[in-house]
Amino acid sequence: MPSFYFAYGSNMDTERLRGRAPGMRPRGRARLVGWRLAFDKRGGDGTAKANIHPAAGALTWGVVYACSEDDLRALDRYEGVSAGHYRRERVVVIAEDGRELEAITYVAEPDFVDPTLRPATWYLEAVLRGAREHGLGPEAMATIERAACA
Repeated sequence: MPSFYFAYGSNMDTERLRGRAPGMRPRGRARLVGWRLAFDKRGGDGTAKANIHPAAGALTWGVVYACSEDDLRALDRYEGVSAGHYRRERVVVIAEDGRELEAITYVAEPDFVDPTLRPATWYLEAVLRGAREHGLGPEAMATIERAACA
């Protein structure tokens, strides 16, 4: 039985994600309730990458991918799980058809969170490209842009 992965950052861009975990297959838009999108994870280039934080009343839009455990292990390597950059988090997302799906997502570890950082233009463009690719609506696009400027 496949697992599900919830992408909310540049991994929404299917081509970019498949370069990291080729077996990932997009299953559609989804929303994660009770989590807020932020661009505050310090990347290797010193700029901000996407992250999420628990927050009552918040909503994060993203994309659900079907995947295998091998796909998730490949993504763990890319996301720096063993080096303490991100950790896997089990969440429940609401798919576009209203179904609740248990999924894995990634949350930055506190040592790599810096709210003073801003995303690089190329990175923000990759996030927005993925959002457009999957038809995330104006509300989602506005949330991404607000989070990038916060």
